Amino acid sequence: MSHMPLVETPVEERVHAVLDDIRITLGMVPGIFRACANNPTILALFWERYQHVMLTGALSPKLKEGIALMVAADEHSDYGIALHSVALEKLGVDPREVLKIRTDPDHAHYDYKDHALLEVARHANNRPFDHAGEVIDTARKTGASDAEIIEALAVAGLASEVSRTAAFLSVPSD
Repeated sequence: MSHMPLVETPVEERVHAVLDDIRITLGMVPGIFRACANNPTILALFWERYQHVMLTGALSPKLKEGIALMVAADEHSDYGIALHSVALEKLGVDPREVLKIRTDPDHAHYDYKDHALLEVARHANNRPFDHAGEVIDTARKTGASDAEIIEALAVAGLASEVSRTAAFLSVPSD
């Protein structure tokens, strides 16, 4: 049971418009957005950030969802694990590969650069003050640009925010 009501039928027009946009774009409205719908300004900002981080940019959707799944798994977020596992499967990733990304990302089927970006994201999430320069240098040596490194960090930050907010509010998995 969620500690926050999940908005199903919004009263405010701007909340209705944002939830409709989410439904059209994602094919559904994840519970985290329905929880955020209790604050129209935060919902609009959260959706805008999600679109910029997860739906645009240079990194592939598979890598972005892989980073998000890895972060959710590291944070033991049932909600995030379920959300990003489904997203990867919708992208055509085999369920066995999804499990590998979740439990053993070092052996998931990504190229060298993507593995380095996964490590940047994981390191930033788990040990942000511990030798970050070395991890960034390694990513650059694989061909990752500074823009891609920042994008991987943004994905990790958003995934952590989703995991922690969903956990704190007890948002049920979709």
